[in-house]
Amino acid sequence: MQIRINTELYGGLFGMALAAIFWFNKGNMGFLSAVFPDAVLIILATVSGLLILRGLIAGEPTLLDVSGAGHVISGVAIMALWWLGIRYVGFVTTSVPLFVALALMMKRREGPLSWRDVIITVIVATVVAGGFFWVFTEVLGIRPFRAPLL
Repeated sequence: MQIRINTELYGGLFGMALAAIFWFNKGNMGFLSAVFPDAVLIILATVSGLLILRGLIAGEPTLLDVSGAGHVISGVAIMALWWLGIRYVGFVTTSVPLFVALALMMKRREGPLSWRDVIITVIVATVVAGGFFWVFTEVLGIRPFRAPLL
């Protein structure tokens, strides 16, 4: 099934709604703690505002094929499980399976998977999740990843 949709407009509206939700729920943070999240939210709102303007002024409806929506729904379900599990299991132990599952889903669309694909995906996912964990805990000094496991 194919539908025509103004992707710039709807993408901008989604980004602006997301920025507003995070902005109004950020709570009481000290000045130094709020600099990074505030900057990210301001950038998100600015880009979303530009997308909304582009969608209103020069947006052309795009023909969107939604026949393969099962992959999107599966991806959203996997992300939801990750979000729910991160508090109880830990960041690294939930992120590695998340990245592996999403990467293998995308790779599977191109054709059958080989053991080489799986091994490379697990190695890359481990490095990416470990890198994010290291950057947040050691470089940025953010320690929100309190869970029984990593």
